[in-house]
Amino acid sequence: MAITLAPVTPCSVRGIATVKARPGIGKQNSASKLKNWTACCTTSIPRGSVRAMATGGDDLLVVGPGVLGGYAGKLWLEEHPSSTVVGLTNTEENHPRLLRLGLQPATKPWSGERFDNVLFSAPPSGSSDYVAEVKSALDRWTGDGCFVFTGSAGVQDVPEDCRVDDDTPAVELGKSDRLDRLVLSERAVLEAGGCVVRYVGLYHAHRGAHTYFLRMGEVDRWGGSVINLIHYEDAASLAITVLKGQGGDHHRARVFLGCDGFPVTMREMMDAVAESPMGFEGSCTFTGEEPQGSAHLKRASNPRTRSELCWEPKHISFRDFMLKGAEDFYSSSAWLGA
Repeated sequence: MAITLAPVTPCSVRGIATVKARPGIGKQNSASKLKNWTACCTTSIPRGSVRAMATGGDDLLVVGPGVLGGYAGKLWLEEHPSSTVVGLTNTEENHPRLLRLGLQPATKPWSGERFDNVLFSAPPSGSSDYVAEVKSALDRWTGDGCFVFTGSAGVQDVPEDCRVDDDTPAVELGKSDRLDRLVLSERAVLEAGGCVVRYVGLYHAHRGAHTYFLRMGEVDRWGGSVINLIHYEDAASLAITVLKGQGGDHHRARVFLGCDGFPVTMREMMDAVAESPMGFEGSCTFTGEEPQGSAHLKRASNPRTRSELCWEPKHISFRDFMLKGAEDFYSSSAWLGA
């Protein structure tokens, strides 16, 4: 059954679209849903199988369970131990990792049942038609629970003072193909009643801009350019916070911003890496000139996201993370394997 939604109307208070489901649509009795899993968590779901799989109200579908989505699925299982989390992927390459995390891997094309809770965390690089992929994921949502799309703060229209926050609007279409894909995906999600979490630069100990710069050694960029960051663990916890409706009932058609609130210059970022007890190999030298304009000085904060969701990042800042030893889940055997 298709989910029928009432027309989108602008919210007079925050300027964010709200969507109200028509009575009786997308409301299923979770108690009557019979779990019918025949595969245990030591095998993945075959391509195109499990056509009639029933899902419970606490089950979660993660489309694109990579660095962010895979860890988010693990967090969901910790809070909902009796639930099932399905990780839908393009290939079987990362299925062993998903199984270690407790997720049930499945590979596209997949004809499983719809879910009350859906997290779309697949990157645009994994699809030739990203907007269509997002809409396909929306079709897998019952309309109950919550749908969360992990977007990018890069869509924000940076004002003259270079300060952006939770309510900074997206750029108009036509800036670039990449931005158009993201903006159109956001619109599709919000029109269906789902939520968008825009993320700034993501990192963990061994992934992010700092590791790229270490590999390059000499970087043809200006070291004074500002970079906004959030740790992958915090990005995942924020997505889960929205999914479970923390701070209110099920969130509908909302936009949130994921950042640690401590912007740093690229030079400051690499100084923190050099001072870390982790002992990173390599060094970095910035050789570029200061670019024209002010977009490179963008500074992000998310006071509304924090207050509405009662959420705070575990890793206060990039520098704090590095000086405390840069220890995180992504260095564990559960993530890396034996």
